[in-house]
Amino acid sequence: MAIDKGMPIEQVQRLLGHVRIDTKLRYAIVNQKNVKMAHKKYIG
Repeated sequence: MAIDKGMPIEQVQRLLGHVRIDTKLRYAIVNQKNVKMAHKKYIG
């Protein structure tokens, strides 16, 4: 949920105590709406 609300994955990683980011990626589900919003924000 934190990732869906815009929290950077690196911060979620630290919060959960994961040493490697790929550990968190196993559990992260990408919300398609957030992908579209990020694309607009960073790419235009």
